[in-house]
Amino acid sequence: MSDFVNVDIGGLLVGPDKPVRVMGVINLSPESFYKGTVADSIDMYQAMVENTSKQGAEIIDIGGASTAPKSIYGTSDISVQEEIKRVAYALDSTMSSAYPPFSIDTTSSEVAEVALDRGVSMVNDISGLHADPNMASLVAESGVPIVLMANCGTPCESVQKSLKSLEDSLDIAKKAGIKSEKIIIDPGIGFGKPPEVDVSILQELTRFMKLDHPLLVGVSRKAFIGHILDQPNPDERLIGSMVATAVAVMNGASVIRTHDVRETKMAIHMGEALRRSK
Repeated sequence: MSDFVNVDIGGLLVGPDKPVRVMGVINLSPESFYKGTVADSIDMYQAMVENTSKQGAEIIDIGGASTAPKSIYGTSDISVQEEIKRVAYALDSTMSSAYPPFSIDTTSSEVAEVALDRGVSMVNDISGLHADPNMASLVAESGVPIVLMANCGTPCESVQKSLKSLEDSLDIAKKAGIKSEKIIIDPGIGFGKPPEVDVSILQELTRFMKLDHPLLVGVSRKAFIGHILDQPNPDERLIGSMVATAVAVMNGASVIRTHDVRETKMAIHMGEALRRSK
């Protein structure tokens, strides 16, 4: 653990020697694959922020455009202008010291800049800095932390390809001047991968920890769980998500991104107990 430096997200320290943190998801995108965390009005969004905070989320991750794979969910594209409109309108109504730090889930530097201007504490880029050539310099200049997700352009078809993608992203970040202590990595479970690869990533998280950055893991209601349990409807995947969460924590995750904050906190406690007993 000595090679790790804790990442500071708006005063919240993240790292292997800290308690596992909960990132609660709120989607501003009606096209998102799981409708349980979609806010389709400003009143609903404000209520969801309040509830997510009360349930114990330590980071709130908002996204204005769905990143679910088209091949599985038939997700529709929206314009950057529409994504900006959704994000700006929502953040203008909730940025307050009463809430945990916010993260912006986007691959667009234009959207990220709008969110950062409104006080968001972190950028969550599922492209791993590959989608927008201006994202790396924006993050470097702003000094906020960033989550870099493994992204091979097409679904990463092995653990090794996921690792190589992250190494490439870390190289982009370094060249842009993003400090090492500002980076969290995400092995990218889901996003069209074969289910067996998602399972292998969960089993082999220690390989990702060797990159010396805290790990964020998102398994919440994802397709591999539906495949294993024969649950095509994401609404049915809560129990499988909690089992996978406990395994992720046991194997080294520092942050869990979830649609179900209250239940995830319990699964995290189990995972932490199992980690201590290893």
